[in-house]
Amino acid sequence: MKHFGLIGHPLGHSLSPQIHKRIMERAGIDGEYRLFDIAPENLDRELPALIRSLNGLNCTIPHKTAVIPHLARLADSASRVGAVNTIETKSRTGHNTDLKGFETTCGIDFRGKRVLLLGAGGTARALAASALANGAAAIIIATRNAMRDADGGVPYDDTRVAFMRLQSGTNFPKFDVLLNATPVGMWPNCGGIPIDAELLTPGIEVFDPIYNPVSTRLVLNARKRGARAVGGLRMLVRQAIEAQKIWNPEAVIDAEKNESEIVPHLIRELLAHYPFKILLTGFMGAGKSTAGKILAEKSGFAFADLDDEIVKRDGRAIHEIFASVGENGFREIERGVAETVFTAPESAIIASGGGFPTLPENRDLARAKNALVFDIAVPFEEAWRRVHSATNDTVRPLARERERAEALYDSREKIYRDFCDFQVRADALPEAVADAIVAALTM
Repeated sequence: MKHFGLIGHPLGHSLSPQIHKRIMERAGIDGEYRLFDIAPENLDRELPALIRSLNGLNCTIPHKTAVIPHLARLADSASRVGAVNTIETKSRTGHNTDLKGFETTCGIDFRGKRVLLLGAGGTARALAASALANGAAAIIIATRNAMRDADGGVPYDDTRVAFMRLQSGTNFPKFDVLLNATPVGMWPNCGGIPIDAELLTPGIEVFDPIYNPVSTRLVLNARKRGARAVGGLRMLVRQAIEAQKIWNPEAVIDAEKNESEIVPHLIRELLAHYPFKILLTGFMGAGKSTAGKILAEKSGFAFADLDDEIVKRDGRAIHEIFASVGENGFREIERGVAETVFTAPESAIIASGGGFPTLPENRDLARAKNALVFDIAVPFEEAWRRVHSATNDTVRPLARERERAEALYDSREKIYRDFCDFQVRADALPEAVADAIVAALTM
């Protein structure tokens, strides 16, 4: 049996063992793959023994450059990047398969493009090296420690590269391509986004190497605003395939076939083991609850309708609560119920009432509790028709006041659109709405 592993710190979120196990099974390689969580201060002591005992080793944050002094040589891929993510232990040669993984999955033509790169670590070096080699006109690297990171080194001493400080309110120069190499938006902090969504304009291209969640807020918001955006799951699989080719040059490994078979499994693995919330917003009649229940069945997530949960908790119907304590009183009850629903440990689809996302404190709650937000958008006339075609909905507070309902719709529509990470048109059947959300979350 051959023995492989991954060093990094921390490694709690890694899918590498599952990926490599499946690649080895398909290629007939008798091997195992383990995780070795090594703090930076222990690397010099522990790495030499691992190099001697393993047949191959991967490196991730924060060791991609720190391992270089322990190696005899660097392959061309690692020399181009100035960082190592794969070690051929017998010859103590460092490689960088992130480079190949990125180039085969990002789908970006860099020729003549202005690139904004967020972050400057090992992954950023691979992205920058690829962009430069493939004809990028300029790269602006934005980091929180711009002066420290501007010291240069491969590939950062290229004349096309400049640095700037990444901070709140940063004014970025115009860019054609956005590459994220920060951990912002990664599980368990899915509510993060590394750049103001207003900068994600039609025509730009976005690549986010984060794969957990499969589609981050950055990816979803870019697509919502008309940009082309790709997440990092396929890159993760492809760089692992390239590593196995280095460690097992005699094996026959079909990269395309492995990728197509492994990615769906990994998506199921991520959805099952890394809980987060999906919040569905929209006006009454949008079909949030119906689509949400279908989506819960497709994903295996729990489902919660905030209005139904309020009725269970309070013991009164929604219209009775409004009649008794008014809208302000209802919103207080709604907020308390939402706190409970959002803090439940399992993954969940949450359908909100139409007024829930209109309050800033509720929007803050959703972001703080790891939610990705989908707006189920429906024209007012269709929403009004749906409400009145369901006889039991005529008890809704707004259902008998068309003029007031239409005014509220007009005031809320922009809030829904701006707050959401992705918008799905509800003109189609609820099944199609649920399928559109699944596609957005997993592509």
